Amino acid sequence: MKFVNALFLTQNTETEIEAAISQEAEEVSTLLTGLLNFIKSILPSVGSALLVLFIGVMLAKALMKIIKRTLKRTTIDPTAGSFLTSVISVLLYVIVAVIVLSVLNVPMDSIVTVIGTAGLAIGLALQDSLANVAGGFLIMFTKPLKVGDLVKFGDVTGTVKSVGILQTRLVLSDQTVVFIPNGQVAESVIVNYSEKEMRRLDLEIGISYDADFEKAKQVIAELIQAHPLAAEDPAPLVRVGRFDDSAVVLFVKVWTANDHYWDLHYDMHEQIKKAFDANGISMPYPQVDVHMAGKD
Repeated sequence: MKFVNALFLTQNTETEIEAAISQEAEEVSTLLTGLLNFIKSILPSVGSALLVLFIGVMLAKALMKIIKRTLKRTTIDPTAGSFLTSVISVLLYVIVAVIVLSVLNVPMDSIVTVIGTAGLAIGLALQDSLANVAGGFLIMFTKPLKVGDLVKFGDVTGTVKSVGILQTRLVLSDQTVVFIPNGQVAESVIVNYSEKEMRRLDLEIGISYDADFEKAKQVIAELIQAHPLAAEDPAPLVRVGRFDDSAVVLFVKVWTANDHYWDLHYDMHEQIKKAFDANGISMPYPQVDVHMAGKD
């Protein structure tokens, strides 16, 4: 009897185990089936989104090339054109991202909320960058400088090569490239050497007190008159401007085309030195005269 009861209990235990295993298998099968169905359901959306992303990026790049070519054929200022292309490029990629999210069946309300929240967070985190963007707009509309201008910001002097959405790029005379944030550019005192077609060259030439300053003035005036880069109008000026400790300083002011400024600058220095040497006009150097009192 005990053997029969034990056999019966064993059969019941095996039945319970088989039932439990069967139930677990059904649950796993149901879970896997649901997961597989979910993957199958989203595959078309993911594939479509990837396709839209690829096409959108290609179209954005192609459109940017068209915009750049169009701007080059117009009379728009290159500085404004450079800034506009930067802004349009960012907007195009934002539009592509929104379209991709829409293809993934993300509700538009959620997209707007995310964009708004992200914009607020980015705005708080990137206040300086937003100030640079605002500075870029100010540069574009007020036009204190443009591409190709020779400008000075503080101790930096260089030629403007581009004005981007965040920074202005300058190339110095030694071909060093300097990037200045647009916010600093908009707030700085900008010296623009290229704004006008003509520029005045100011020189200070010292001669000794023993030299004939009238002759020195005549020599300089003749050099200016003979130089092809010196403008006749406005008329040049050569006058005694200051008395230093060891020199009479002549002020020389002569106008020239902006592009020829430095050529005339170096030519005048070299030619004045040669002409003074040829005419016996001495150019002093710092010196101190010491007088010794004699003893009785």
